[in-house]
Amino acid sequence: MKLPVFREDFVTKSEFINFWSRQYSYENEHFYDDNIGKELTEERIWALFLWKNGKPLSKKKRTSVRKNFINDQTRIPVAPDSFFLSTYLNKPGGAIWRIFWLHCNHPEIYPIYDQHVHRAMARLNAWKELEIPFQNKDKVEVYINRYLPFWKEFSEFPPKKADEALWAYGKFTKLRYDFK
Repeated sequence: MKLPVFREDFVTKSEFINFWSRQYSYENEHFYDDNIGKELTEERIWALFLWKNGKPLSKKKRTSVRKNFINDQTRIPVAPDSFFLSTYLNKPGGAIWRIFWLHCNHPEIYPIYDQHVHRAMARLNAWKELEIPFQNKDKVEVYINRYLPFWKEFSEFPPKKADEALWAYGKFTKLRYDFK
C-alpha cells in the first residue's frame, strides 16, 4: 500500500497560482460570478454579501448591510488616498466587510481580504504570526500597508484566479502542517 506525504516545493508564481487556484472550492460561487463587476443594485448587493458571508445573513448582519452599504451614499473613488481609505475602512460595519465593499465597487483595484488570504501572505512572507489581527483598525492598517503592496506582486494574473489561489493556500495552511 502506498500512503501520501506532503512536502513543500518552491515553484514560480505562475505554478503557485495554477496549483492553488485549482484547489479553490466555495459553495454558492455563482452569487459572486453573477453579480461582481455589474451595477450594484440592491439585489446584487444582497447576493454579494450572501456569498461573502458563506451562509444566509443573520438579522444583525442584514441590518448592518442595509445601513452601511445599501443605504450609505458614500462614493468610493477609483483612486482614493490612504487617508480616505483608512477613514472609510475604520467606519462601523467591520473592516473585512468594508474592504469587501471596496472590492464590490472596484473589483479590478481592490482585492478581497480575509483571514485566509492574510494567512497566505503571512506564510509566504515567513512571518511568525500567521493570523489576521483581531482589531479592525489593525486589519485596516495591514490591508493598506501590507496586503495591497503584496497583492501587486500578483498583478500579472487574473485577479480572481490569484485571489482563489491565495485563499485556498491560506485555508490549507490553517491546518498547520509542519513542512519540515
